[in-house]
Amino acid sequence: MPHTFAKTAMALGFAALMATAGGADERHALVGNWKLVSWQVIAEDGTPQDVFGTTPSGYLVLTPEGRSIVLTTASGRKPGTDDAARAALQKSMLSYSGHYRVEGTDFITTVDVSWNEEWNGTEQRRHYRIEGDRLFIESAPAPSMVFPGKTDFRRIVWVREK
Repeated sequence: MPHTFAKTAMALGFAALMATAGGADERHALVGNWKLVSWQVIAEDGTPQDVFGTTPSGYLVLTPEGRSIVLTTASGRKPGTDDAARAALQKSMLSYSGHYRVEGTDFITTVDVSWNEEWNGTEQRRHYRIEGDRLFIESAPAPSMVFPGKTDFRRIVWVREK
């Protein structure tokens, strides 16, 4: 009888360990350095717009400790030699950082520093999926800043840096 109990306890312990490891694998699949491939705003009618140009630059860094760091810049940027040029640089980028957590197929960043002060203290929720070395991220539909009076969402593609 004690032998059967020990086998059952070991089997349950192993099953619990495997379930925990599987959950950890899902959470940690995002961890790493990701290079930006594309950044699009998708209008209500499905029309994509490359708001940072067709060859934007950027990185997404997701650490095992739960830190997210994002930097995106538009293609074709020029040096900021005067106030107008520096303002144009500000309008052609985004950057923020904070702690992130994973909930199912969403990762949520609680922003603690950002290029846009309005984002500080907010939660940025993104839907994600990973296919091979590619990370596909979409935002929830929201009022558009690109298409006034309409709703849109963001579609961002990253490739894992090797």
